[in-house]
Order: sequence, then C-alpha cells, then structure tokens
Amino acid sequence: MLTDLTNRLQELDGIFGMMPWMKDSLEPWFESVDGEYLHSLHEYVYTLYLFTASDFISVVYPETVFALFFCLSRQPINTPANNLSLTPILCRLPHTLVWIWSSLLVVCITNQRLPASIREDRLNKPWRPLPSGRLTPTRARQTLLLAIPVTIAVSVLLGGARETFILFTLNWIYNDLNAANSHYAARNLLNGLGITCFGAGAVSVMSCEPEIIRADDEYSWWLIIIVAVLSTTIQAQDLYDEEGDRQRGRSTVPLELGDARARWSVAIPVLVWSVAIPMYWQVESLWGCGVPFVLGCAVAGRVLALRSVEADRKTFKVWAVWMISLYALPWMKALGW
Repeated sequence: MLTDLTNRLQELDGIFGMMPWMKDSLEPWFESVDGEYLHSLHEYVYTLYLFTASDFISVVYPETVFALFFCLSRQPINTPANNLSLTPILCRLPHTLVWIWSSLLVVCITNQRLPASIREDRLNKPWRPLPSGRLTPTRARQTLLLAIPVTIAVSVLLGGARETFILFTLNWIYNDLNAANSHYAARNLLNGLGITCFGAGAVSVMSCEPEIIRADDEYSWWLIIIVAVLSTTIQAQDLYDEEGDRQRGRSTVPLELGDARARWSVAIPVLVWSVAIPMYWQVESLWGCGVPFVLGCAVAGRVLALRSVEADRKTFKVWAVWMISLYALPWMKALGW
C-alpha cells in the first residue's frame, strides 16, 4: 500500500514538473485570496460551488447513481447477484463525488469564463460568479489554472485518469473550438459524450476492479446506449434557456427547429427509450418496466403540455429522475427483478 502511494506521488511530481508555468501563473491568485471577492475560505468555496450549481441535476447526481448501480451489478466480480456487497462501493462514494465535482468544475469554469458565456449568463443565470461580479474573468482564469492540475492529481490518486483526459479533450472541442455553436446535432452529441464520460469516470473511481469492468462488453455497449439516449433527449435543457442561447447565437434544437418541433423531439425519443432500454436489459418486473415508462410519460406529457420557462425547468428535473430510472436497470437485472 505504501509503495503504491509513493509511486503515485512520484507520478504527480512528474506531472507538475512538466508545468513550470504553474508557479508564475498561480502566485497572483494566492496573493489575492483575501482580496475584494475572496473575503474568506467559506466565500471562495461557495463561489466554486456556484460555477457548478446548475449541473448537479444533470451531472453530479445522475452520474453518481449511474456508477453506483452499475458497480452494484458487477461488484464483487463473480459473486452471485443475491450476495452483492454495498460496503466496498459505499466506501468509495466520497472519492467518486470528489472526482466528479473536480472534473465538472474545470468544465464549468472553461465554459463560463468566455465573454459570450458571460453575456448569456446575465440573461439565464445571473447568479453565477462572473455575471454577478463575484469573480473577474482574470481571477476565473487563475482559478482554472489551479483547478486543472488539482483535477489531474485527483484522477491519478483516486482513478479515472483516462476519463479525465477524454473529458478535457471534449471540453476543448466544445468550448475552445466552438463546436457547441456549430450545429445542434454536434452540440447534443458532445453533451451526450461528455455526460457519459462523467459516468464512466465515476465507475472507474467507485469500482474495486475497474479494469475488469472496462473489459466487459456489456458495459461498453451500455455506455454507447447511454450516449445515444442523452444525445437524443438532452435538448430538454435548452427549452428554458432560449433567450440566452439566442443572445449568444447558439445552434440549439428549439432555436433551429422551433419550439413545437423541439418539444416533440424530446417527447418521442423519451417514450421510445422508456420501452427499449428495459427490453435491452431483459427486465420483466413491474418496477423495472413500469418506473421508466411512467417517468417517461411524465416527461413527455409535461414537455408537450406545460410550456412556461419555470415548467420547463421542472420538466428537466423530471427528465433527470427518468435517466436515473434507466441507470438502475443493470442493477435490477443483477437482482433478478
């Protein structure tokens, strides 16, 4: 154990050794910790939370549950389903949350520090750190320069390094190459890949045997299916952000196809996946088939009938619960439900 920790710390030393620019870049940040916007540690932590607050519903909660249910369906390996153990998995739940949140923080700061994002957030999310004035763009950049190596360190120590680098690559394509604004299909696909990457990384951190899970063909197909589900339904989050997206010139399903077609583009795939995913996992119980279908009908019904901004926000929360019901299906199959 001690040897393994020593090796990992040496790896981290090598990582930071390749970044001599970090010291000069971060010194102003440390000097300004007690400055105008960062009066206390509590205030700064709350500011970091605000960067990620709107993504707890779409990323932190669902992808933690995704990892929990899939690991429960495979942990311990080669153990009968009725003897699955919660202990090893729950012990790594805090590690998983740290990995997800630290990776999410990098993604959120990268996106929100862009000038166009600040203008958009003034309309959609004025409470975020940059439009509210809690941080300046310069300090956001300094925070990002610190968050990146910290997140890499977390992934080396806790697991999920492969997924972290894939996520950073997708983040670069989405934000710096402006792929998010090129076409709504590319935007949806990148969102689907990114969120699934959070889930895959969470599995790597939470699992006691991640390499065995990665080699599982059923797991690989499950990730592909999740990308497809997300890519065809994630536009539910764009329904209540139309004003800001229009201001930024984004290509989203509601803006490109119109509000009515966008709503049907959510309702129909949700209903299809609500039937198809339980069939894929061969779940026959009332819980396994009924819960996703009922929640899917709730999403479809709300998105078609309730069209105010506030209603669309609530519908997206129901959509997140619907996704969690799909994530639970591998576990239900393992239990024989």
